Amino acid sequence: MKKTLYALLILAVLAGGATAFMFNTAAGQDALFKRAATAVMTRAVDEFDGLRVVVCGSASPLGNDPNRAQACIAVVTPEHFFLFDVGARSPMRIAQAGLPLARIDGVFLTHYHSDHIAGLPDVNLPSWVQGRPGPLQVYGPQGVVGVVDGFNAAYQLDRGYRTAHHGSELLPPEHGFMVANTITSDGVVWQDDLLTITSFPVEHPPIEPAVGYRVDYRGRSVVISGDTNAADRLFAVAKDADLLLHDALSRTLLDPMIETATEAGIPVAPTIMADVIDYHADAATLPDRAKAAGIKQLAFYHMVPVPVNALAARMFMRGLPDSVIVVNDLHTFDLPPHSSEIMIREP
Repeated sequence: MKKTLYALLILAVLAGGATAFMFNTAAGQDALFKRAATAVMTRAVDEFDGLRVVVCGSASPLGNDPNRAQACIAVVTPEHFFLFDVGARSPMRIAQAGLPLARIDGVFLTHYHSDHIAGLPDVNLPSWVQGRPGPLQVYGPQGVVGVVDGFNAAYQLDRGYRTAHHGSELLPPEHGFMVANTITSDGVVWQDDLLTITSFPVEHPPIEPAVGYRVDYRGRSVVISGDTNAADRLFAVAKDADLLLHDALSRTLLDPMIETATEAGIPVAPTIMADVIDYHADAATLPDRAKAAGIKQLAFYHMVPVPVNALAARMFMRGLPDSVIVVNDLHTFDLPPHSSEIMIREP
């Protein structure tokens, strides 16, 4: 027994010495970094033969959680890659998920609040650098031209610097900007032989128009609400969908926040928080409507307010069925073609 203990002790000392050598010497640091860089640079894209939905941003502006980016949903198939809204910090999540930016087909915007558009330039640049074969196509309701033209103008010098530095063969200037595509607020807005994207109006007053989207691919479907009240048109379009990602507001969390801010005499905050109630869907109203519409899986994103810890997350779920999912960034839903299976991968 003593010999075994001595042997284990010696092994522990040797392992500790090896670790100290690797971390505290130039040769060891170089070897560790080379190993890590190789793993990152050669990481293969995780392909899935079906409809994959990745939450690249789950937060709203109300509440600050460093673990959540603002609104962004990625929809990926072997033939397609679309983003729906691109809020602040969501490009970081897109990179973490290893999504194939070089083959991005476009970005669809639900409306033009800053938390849905702020990340556009940080999608445009890396997809250009990674070899996107043309300008980034950006789709949205009336107003998208102004948004895209503004970003193009703001980043005009940046694009010029990068082409001048790296050369037009590597970074063709004609591929480096964004192109605006104004869509209708109700009907098919993108389609090929396998995939259809349908837009529909939602209720987010005074924003007009604001839209949501339904994506259908090989017998599977996902609906993305954008910001909205619980709207009749949305549930009509979402009928029998496999997955609904819906904006959700929790009165369980918001009401005490308003009360506390009022009692503390904090200026502006109580009014701002009370104002958001009339243009976001009350989470408590959504499960029954989703069930009536035949929706297989209801998931909440763009939470108002953002549940910043385990206590807040439990309060957000209070009174809701266990089947409802309050997503986190990098939550992934895989929908195999012509099936009813929904494979859910938590981050």
